[in-house]
Amino acid sequence: MKDITTHLSVVGRAVRSDRTRPASHRLSELAAWLFSINADRWRRRALFYERHCDYFPRLSSGRFVDRCHELEATYRGLAQMMFPMPLQVQWVPVRAMVSRIK
Repeated sequence: MKDITTHLSVVGRAVRSDRTRPASHRLSELAAWLFSINADRWRRRALFYERHCDYFPRLSSGRFVDRCHELEATYRGLAQMMFPMPLQVQWVPVRAMVSRIK
């Protein structure tokens, strides 16, 4: 029986994701981005149950859809409050170290 050797070639390539990402890595902008994403999720959830009220009569006629709209407004308000927050820069005095060669 012959020995068969198989070689697997690995081709590396950059994987690009088409998802939207926050523009900055600052914590406040990241939190605001997450709040806006959550607001969109609550809006879509409320619209879904309003659109399909025949299939979900209890959820669409009850307090659930109103609560979805309240959560959407809350998250959107938090996102709008956090986006315009300026970056606070504090200057700290630093003693420069100089090495002297004798």
